[in-house]
Amino acid sequence: MINSRLEGADRTKAALKMQADYYAGSSLRNLVNSTGWSYGTVRNLLLSVDTDLRKRGGVKGVVPKRSRQKKP
Repeated sequence: MINSRLEGADRTKAALKMQADYYAGSSLRNLVNSTGWSYGTVRNLLLSVDTDLRKRGGVKGVVPKRSRQKKP
């Protein structure tokens, strides 16, 4: 799926797979990195299958892994 041109049923199938990953918690940036497509392409594919996109800034109340302190 990396850097390939998708049309028709293959495009819809890829968009639905990304939608499932997105709803499972992946960010748009994660999807960009895993597919090799541009941010705009990934966003447009998600919108093409009526994905409800999250607002910018991530999920409130979640501390990024890099900021978490290690337990003793």
